Amino acid sequence: MLATLGRQVLGLHRAVIDRTAVESDPVMARLYPDAYEDAADAAEFRRFASGDIAYARMQSMTRMVVDLESALPTEEGGDVVRIEVDAEGADAWLRALGEVRLVLHVRTGQDRAELPDDVTDDDIAQLRDVIDWVGFVQGTLLEAVDGRMQG
Repeated sequence: MLATLGRQVLGLHRAVIDRTAVESDPVMARLYPDAYEDAADAAEFRRFASGDIAYARMQSMTRMVVDLESALPTEEGGDVVRIEVDAEGADAWLRALGEVRLVLHVRTGQDRAELPDDVTDDDIAQLRDVIDWVGFVQGTLLEAVDGRMQG
C-alpha cells in the first residue's frame, strides 16, 4: 500500500517537471506553495525552481518505493517485511513519508464537493487511519535514527 501511495505522489512530482500539474489542486498548493506573496515573483520562482524541487522530491520518493518493492517477506511470512536503510535512506524515507501524509491529509480535509462522487465517509475514515499509520511509521523511523545518532 505504501509503495502504491508513493508512486501516486511520484506522479504529482512528475507533473510538475512535465509542466502538466494542476496548480489549482489543493495538494499541489501544499506541496509547492508560493515562495513569494507577489504573484509575479511567485510565478517566476515556480518557473525556475519547481522542476529542481520536484526532481529532488522524486529521488526521495523513489528511494522509498524501490526499497518497499524490493523487500522480501520475513521468516514470519505473510505481509511482514523488514527493511534496513542507511542514514541517507532514512532521510529520504522521512521526507517521502511526510509527503505521503501531507497528500492524504489534504485529500481527506477537502470539501466533499471537491471529491469524486463515489468517495464515501467510510473511505475518508479509512484514509485517516492510513494517515495515522504512516505517522506511526515515520515516528518509529525518526526514533530509530535518533537512537542511532545518540548511541
